[in-house]
Order: sequence, then structure tokens, then C-alpha cells
Amino acid sequence: VYNLFVINAVVTSYPISSPMEKPDFFEGKTHELNGKLISLDYLENNILRKKYSDPRLHFVLVCGAVSCPPIVNFAYRPEALDEQLTKQVTLALNNNSFVYEDAKSATNYVSEIFNWYSEDFGGNAKKTVAYINRFRKSPLDSTFSLAFYPYDWTLNDAKVSVQVTSSGIPEKTVNLQQFTAGSLLGKGKMDFTLFNTLYTENHQLWLGAEFSGYRSTFVTHLFQFTLGTSKNKRVNFGIDVNFRSSGTSVDSTAGGIRNAFLYTNTDSSRVGITSVGPRIKLQPFAAVPNFSLQSTVLIPTIEHPEGRSATANSTGLYWADWNRITWWNQFFVTKSFNKFQLFTEADLLFRFRTNESQIGMLDLPVSAFLSYFPTKKITFYGMTQHVHRFTNDIDPNNPIVTDWVIPANYTASGAGFKYQLKSNLNIELLYTNFWRGRNSGLGNTFNIGIKYLTR
Repeated sequence: VYNLFVINAVVTSYPISSPMEKPDFFEGKTHELNGKLISLDYLENNILRKKYSDPRLHFVLVCGAVSCPPIVNFAYRPEALDEQLTKQVTLALNNNSFVYEDAKSATNYVSEIFNWYSEDFGGNAKKTVAYINRFRKSPLDSTFSLAFYPYDWTLNDAKVSVQVTSSGIPEKTVNLQQFTAGSLLGKGKMDFTLFNTLYTENHQLWLGAEFSGYRSTFVTHLFQFTLGTSKNKRVNFGIDVNFRSSGTSVDSTAGGIRNAFLYTNTDSSRVGITSVGPRIKLQPFAAVPNFSLQSTVLIPTIEHPEGRSATANSTGLYWADWNRITWWNQFFVTKSFNKFQLFTEADLLFRFRTNESQIGMLDLPVSAFLSYFPTKKITFYGMTQHVHRFTNDIDPNNPIVTDWVIPANYTASGAGFKYQLKSNLNIELLYTNFWRGRNSGLGNTFNIGIKYLTR
């Protein structure tokens, strides 16, 4: 009955690329059993597991994903149930793409099922391996450490991509290509991301006039660390660190970029860790799994972030970053269909005034990314972003009264490429062009990103 309910939920929602795309796929009370509407979770945990307490259930309940045990083409019957359950457990636990050991790293790799339902298998690594070895023809080495490879939630109507490692052990592939800024990690999982951006401009539009004859360049190395803290992948915490080198030059050609790579503090170049801040990411509604939000507070960490003019007692300093605490809120929605993915983002970014001479700043960026996945390792995507900036101009006659105005806006578009180097490591290239604006600089960005996820 559980498996039939899953099939029905997939068929009525098709086309989908994962059961996780359908809101309330597992929690929704949409399935009728004996005249009562129940959810898949209720059927599994409050009826089957609660009443029978048999770990073999985990190898016959199929949730519709690639990492689930294979579904069978026969019915489970009362008179043959014990034999059928044992047969399916034996098949699953002797499948070297479902459970395998890597002698090189002295690690036994098993499905996340053994992590999510740890108590059903003894509650610790030693008892879990002992349970698995009851059914294995070639027992796992009980002295090895235990690790859980990431669960692949791709719909199991697709072909499973299994790679072989240098040691000859099958390795589950993780589709990092579909991992976006809005994706969340499971408990204990970690994400290390380094995004390197070179932004350079040689003209700007300001109050209807165009200025040129210079080149300003900013090289930013953004390091992000994220930790999954909830089993249901709905809460993540992290930290952002911005390291920046910037420079300006009267040389408006590409050669004017070099000042940004001087890595010195002068009136024409700047270097340092410019801001650091904590970050939280949430999936607030269980019924809407493709929606998430993120909130980050960035605090300036460099002396005189917005620069300093030369005086008789000191040399000048070039602009490095905003001398304000920045509160950055991001709202993400992701939709996948066949080999495409649409990722959208709307932001609310506020820079707080830190003294009376400054003005408050509110940016409202909206962005869209359309990705195409020709293979499980390669992604091509296009993106566009539009930003409105609001500021509160200070009334010189009454410093307390302010009026919010829109002095600036700009639009940028670009194209990117991702390549999955390993199952948990990928590299990303992105080029963007700031092709229109009002009271803003116009330039280009060249980006290289590296992402690593722990298994």
C-alpha cells in the first residue's frame, strides 16, 4: 500500500524530477486508507514501524528516489512475507552500490537510511555494521569507520549514475549541479565555498552625465562555511568572510586592473579582510520545500573601510568596503523540470547608518537563473539581475527628518558554467555585464567558484 501510494503521488504530480519537489509529498494527508486520509509518514512511522518494529521494512518501502531500495514487481503476501522481506534485505545489503567498503580510507559507506533510522539498527556504528553483516555474503570490516553517502532524491524513473573509484568501489554520485544558494544541508553536513570575483569598470553614469578616463577594480574572495543542524534539512548556520583587494588607475584600458593586485594600502589601492558575519538559512514551511530564506549580518573589520583622504599627518587610503553594518536577507524559490532548473531570488539588503553624516541604504535586488543539465556533471546557465537602491537623504534644516528616494538602479546579465570534479566537489565559472544603470558604475565581473560538500 505504501509503495502504491508513492506511485500514485508521483503520477498525479508528473512531470517532476524528485518527490521533494511536491509540497507535502510525505507529510500531506492525501491518501485514503480504510476510509481515513493519512500521510505517507503516518503510514510508515505510526502504523508499520510502530506496530511491527522490523528494520527490514526500510528495504521494501520505496519513496520514489534513486537512493531508495529497488521496487519489486510482485505483491507482498501474508503467507510469504517473512521470506520476501529477508530476500529484499539480502539483495539490498549485497548490492555494492548501496553498501560498500573502501579499504583505502578504512571506511564503510552506507545509505542515509541507517542514519535517519539509527535506533532501528541498534543506535550506533558497531551495531549497524553487525546488522548489515547478518545478510552480507562478504561481511564488512567491523574495524572500519562508518560513513553515510548523500541521499540522491532524483526521481527513480531516471537512470542511476554510478561511478567507480580508483579502488574499484562503486561511488554514488551527488548532483551538485542542482545545489543552489537556496539548498539546505542535512544534520552534520558541511559546505565550504570559495567564490572569487573580479569586478572592473571604466565608466559610470551619474546625474545624467557619463564619466570615463579611469578604471576601478575590486577583487573579492568570499569564503562561506555552512553547517546543517537539523535532521529534516530545514535549519543551517554559517559564516561569511570577505577578503578584498581593490585599486583605481587613470589607465582606463585593461592594464589599469593591475592596481587591484598590488595588495597594498595606499590612496589608489587597498587590501584586507573587509567584513565578517554570521548567517542563518531556513526552510520555514514544510509544505513548500522549494522555498527557503537566508539572513546574514556583515560587520566591517578593516580600519577606515570607505577610505581616508591624505592629511599632513597621514597618507590617503582607497575605498575598501562600506563602513556600515549590512543586514542581507535573501528569499529563494527553485523549480526543476526535466533537464532544466529555474532558480529565483529576491533580496532585502539594508546598510545601517553609523554616524549622522551618512545616509541609510536599502538595496532590493531580484535575480533569476535558468540552468540546463546536459549531463550529471555539466551545467550551463544564464542569469539576470536588477537592483533598485533607496537612500534616505538628510534634510540639512532638520537632521531628524529624512526622505527615502531612489537615486540609483542597475541591471546585469551573464552566463555561467559548472563542472562536477568529484561527487562532492565542483567548480563554477561566471561572466556578467552591467549593461545599464542610473547613477551607477558600468562594468564587468569575472567569477570562479569552488564548492565542497562533506559526504
